[in-house]
Amino acid sequence: METADKKVMEAIWKIVNRGGNAEVKRKKDGTLVVYEVKKNIVAS
Repeated sequence: METADKKVMEAIWKIVNRGGNAEVKRKKDGTLVVYEVKKNIVAS
């Protein structure tokens, strides 16, 4: 695993361990970006 891949996995685990949701997207240059996603319930 490359260093960049390890950083992505570490970021995902940090977010998930504190109860959040992580979203991973690929940028145009091919690098991966990790977003912490907070979804709110609008109606149920």
